Amino acid sequence: MRAAMEVEGLELPRDTAGFCRRECPSCQRPFKTRPGPHDARALLHKLQAFFSLENAHEGEEGLPEWRCPYCGLRAQADAFLTPAQQTHLEAVARAWANHVRYEQLAHVSRTLALNPRPTFVAVAPEALPGPMDPEPDELLRVLPLLCCGEDVKLLWEWDQAFFCPRCGARHGGLSGRQQIQVELVSE
Repeated sequence: MRAAMEVEGLELPRDTAGFCRRECPSCQRPFKTRPGPHDARALLHKLQAFFSLENAHEGEEGLPEWRCPYCGLRAQADAFLTPAQQTHLEAVARAWANHVRYEQLAHVSRTLALNPRPTFVAVAPEALPGPMDPEPDELLRVLPLLCCGEDVKLLWEWDQAFFCPRCGARHGGLSGRQQIQVELVSE
């Protein structure tokens, strides 16, 4: 009997507005972006760090470099995964490795007529981890990125210049109508 190894799509959790959490590996500030076309390659690249594949070279093509919107650090896209996302990807990679190992060992049981005296018994692995918990909504400010036509969510108190995570363009800090100033007026 073959173990059922049903693999569904693997994606980063999103908040209700469709943004995924990211974190700078240098300044460790959180930000959110909408999923992009290179997210799958970033996930594959991180999975390959935990579970080596024969065709690992296929995941190296097209992995973009992103920039931290706060400190400007430039790194590969998978470096901006949060520690929780990396832990989940490691658990998924280890589970996949256990399932592959089990299928290799269980092949002997399935072909027992060819080898009537096996020296081991394959033990079925645990189920693959489910999806990550949904991304919570939190108080982050949505800022438009005119350079790429996208939005980014940054810390509410951040009012300095920031970088586009995708192309690295520098955007000025908040000024003019974008600033909110509250004053108490005595009557």
